[in-house]
Amino acid sequence: VRPKFAPSSPQVIQLIQAMEDQNYSIRELAGMCGFSDPKHFRESYINQAIAEKAIERLYPDQPNHPKQKYHLTDGAKEWKDSIV
Repeated sequence: VRPKFAPSSPQVIQLIQAMEDQNYSIRELAGMCGFSDPKHFRESYINQAIAEKAIERLYPDQPNHPKQKYHLTDGAKEWKDSIV
């Protein structure tokens, strides 16, 4: 049975594959994906992954929270486990 979640872009796939089951800051994620500019990374990867429900914010009602972190959704974890 195929998972219900299916990423639609290489950027979201790269992000999911780089993440483990923990919370990451945007700087940590950017570094893991080879970016030095968190702003460009947010626009190209984070926003798209949130829109696709691949990742979630630790503080969903406060996108600019100073301690904001991101983690994989259950659907993204299932998808990642299914491709290994």
